Amino acid sequence: MNMKLPLVLFLLSVGFLAPLQAQEQLVVPRFVSLKMGEVNLRTGPGSRYPIKYVYKKKNYPVEVIDEHELWRQIREIDGTIGWVHRRMISGVRYVLLKQDSDVFRKADISSKIKAYATKDVLAKVESCPFKNDFCELEFDTGEKKIKGWVKRINLYGIYPNEVIK
Repeated sequence: MNMKLPLVLFLLSVGFLAPLQAQEQLVVPRFVSLKMGEVNLRTGPGSRYPIKYVYKKKNYPVEVIDEHELWRQIREIDGTIGWVHRRMISGVRYVLLKQDSDVFRKADISSKIKAYATKDVLAKVESCPFKNDFCELEFDTGEKKIKGWVKRINLYGIYPNEVIK
């Protein structure tokens, strides 16, 4: 019997399972964003549970607070908790402005103000450096994209000392 075939099959199975195992070992809690423009929030971890709410905002930031097989329990800014399928969330980071905020050219309150963003606006996170009170964000106005720095304290979707590169 050829011993190479079982070894190749073993190596292939390890190679295919490694990405799945790595995906399952993400930190909880963590912030993610909704991947789709319509996401069902359910009362329990499975499609047999009733729909509690339907999100209609792609990239909306939510916090994963528990995991059960293919399902993620999430919490949103107002404290609402429910379950979504893992395919409905993305690791691409977005934040929601908790209040009207100045968007600065640099990560410094004395730098020039580039724009003004209103409460509840979504923005993509470009970076949140170590020991910095600001995060660099990208705002999509529909006509153009604006990058700038906003005080971290004004953002929902990032932890106080979290670093994003």
